[in-house]
Amino acid sequence: MCFYVHAGYAVVSAVESSRVPLTTFLKAFARLRLVDLIRGLLNPRALFSFLTIPEIKLTDLVGNSAPTASVQVPQYADGALPPEQALTIAAIAIAIEPRIVLEIGTFTGYTTNLLAENLPEAVIHTVDLPRDYCAASDTNVLRKDDWHLIESREVGLTFGGRETGRRIIQHFSDTASWDFRNAAGANFFFIDGSHTYDYCRSDSEQCFELCGGKGFFVWHDCDIQHAGVVRLLSEWRKSGREIVRVLGTSLALWNSLAPKA
Repeated sequence: MCFYVHAGYAVVSAVESSRVPLTTFLKAFARLRLVDLIRGLLNPRALFSFLTIPEIKLTDLVGNSAPTASVQVPQYADGALPPEQALTIAAIAIAIEPRIVLEIGTFTGYTTNLLAENLPEAVIHTVDLPRDYCAASDTNVLRKDDWHLIESREVGLTFGGRETGRRIIQHFSDTASWDFRNAAGANFFFIDGSHTYDYCRSDSEQCFELCGGKGFFVWHDCDIQHAGVVRLLSEWRKSGREIVRVLGTSLALWNSLAPKA
């Protein structure tokens, strides 16, 4: 009983501090999958922070631009971006038309190649850990996660040998120590590296500094399973940054670019 009373107070507090209408909060709650609800009950702070990030439909986001995106639908593998989320990122990128993109977390390069195909005039910078990365000799103080993906990754496999690879610049480094100025001019960011709070904060803040606070940010895995991502985005919202979630996906966005003339 005490748990439910505590949770009830937490709900009220979260809604009041988030400036999100109670009806919006409840609708988001109703859309939770059972597995996410169970995870949320084990971590109510993450659950309430997640639900107070407003949702937006992709069609509302891209407006009247009606982008036509090219999306491959490969067989799904653990760590890969689901096709419906790939379509969302491609549509957003086409609508924004960035010339320099920075992706944190290459993995096989599926999203990297997706961005290069749909942004034919853009240069795509992408960063992943060195191929010979060894956890035993890691000297960085930030805590990582997704160890199974680190061990199984084939960095850049998707775009290797493709024409799109000519506009993709692969960087091998730990973003905890990487010089983000190697991607100077980037103002579109896809942040999908390590999902711990410390890494998500570090990567996001470095991207923010790189673009002088004027950029389009996309975070993957904004869901209850990745409490570190949710915590960082909740903090950014509290600082006045209007971060939203894309309905039906685990993508979160923040657009601080100047409006197009």
